[in-house]
Amino acid sequence: MKIFIDFDDVLFNAKKFKKDLIGVFKKNGITRQEFDNSYYTFQKVAQVEGKYYDPKKQVKVLKKRFEIDTKKLEKDLDKFLKDLKKYVFPDVFDFLSNFSKKDLFLITYGHVRFQKKKIRNSGTNKFFKKILISKDNKINIVLETCKKYGFSPEKESIIIIDDRPEQIEKTEKIRKKIITFRMCRPEGRYSDLLCIDKDWEVKNLKEVSKIIKKEKFR
Repeated sequence: MKIFIDFDDVLFNAKKFKKDLIGVFKKNGITRQEFDNSYYTFQKVAQVEGKYYDPKKQVKVLKKRFEIDTKKLEKDLDKFLKDLKKYVFPDVFDFLSNFSKKDLFLITYGHVRFQKKKIRNSGTNKFFKKILISKDNKINIVLETCKKYGFSPEKESIIIIDDRPEQIEKTEKIRKKIITFRMCRPEGRYSDLLCIDKDWEVKNLKEVSKIIKKEKFR
């Protein structure tokens, strides 16, 4: 059995993390509107230049617009980002500990450098054989990884756990190849979205464990 697990909203409370990240900026005199404006401005520039989001780079954008103590803000950001274990959902480490590292893959969608920092500082990185960060559809990444490592759905179960419907909805071509778990945590940002095409819908990883045992995925 090979399990591909999404990071944000499945393992990591991204909603609370972003709220607290904004809080760091607020404490340094930046309003929510100013944060949002500079965040999305930077995002557009980053996409054009092929760069990735980083809070410290956002600070540089803000520095051009406002008189702020950038050294203090950067210091506060370093302190905030140093240890992110408190944003990992309570059931995560127990779940990951039940499987061999060689069978676990972390698959996440987002900005490479910042995602890597979040994953590393959350303490979850050590449980996975490979961390896959991409802007492509995750189903495609799963299929490519299976091909690369020689994983065959005919020989073992291939599972993906994700919270976003568009990332796990399957075409008829791959319907029998990948088992999908749609995560709908109460804290999740996308739990209210309808997901028609999935094999299972769960509220936490304890439910995933029970289904795996009951269905006897190989």
